[in-house]
Amino acid sequence: MGSAVFTEAILIVASVIIAGGLAGVVMTKVGTFQSTFTQTTENQKQTILTNIKILYAQNPTSTSVSAWVKNIGTYSITNTQNIDVYFGQTGAMQRIPYNAGSPSWTFSSPVTSWDKANTVQINLSDLSAIQCSSVYELQVTTPNGVSDEYFATFC
Repeated sequence: MGSAVFTEAILIVASVIIAGGLAGVVMTKVGTFQSTFTQTTENQKQTILTNIKILYAQNPTSTSVSAWVKNIGTYSITNTQNIDVYFGQTGAMQRIPYNAGSPSWTFSSPVTSWDKANTVQINLSDLSAIQCSSVYELQVTTPNGVSDEYFATFC
């Protein structure tokens, strides 16, 4: 009888230890899931609150374009050097890199954080000669994927 009680006590202690270990593993995984869910929700919030509008574009020279773009969202856009700019004739656009190579684009004045309701001027330079009879497309895309397009015939 004493050996049965002793065996039962060992089994109960072992069960409690195993249950505690299993609970620890489950709680760790729940914390990881919660962290992932929180980050995904924050990213979706930023995307929903980001919005831009290309107001106007003109070509001051035959190989350059200036565009004015307004942040009409409620989220400030950071990492402005990571904005993607595409330009070209409709159906033949190309990505224009930021401040590097030829062609390239820059802000008319330094912009590190593009706050809501602010308008920035983007200058594209060293482009192929702009043809007066062609329709051109300009697309600006924020680092989180929100974009706007503008169609124009220059000259």
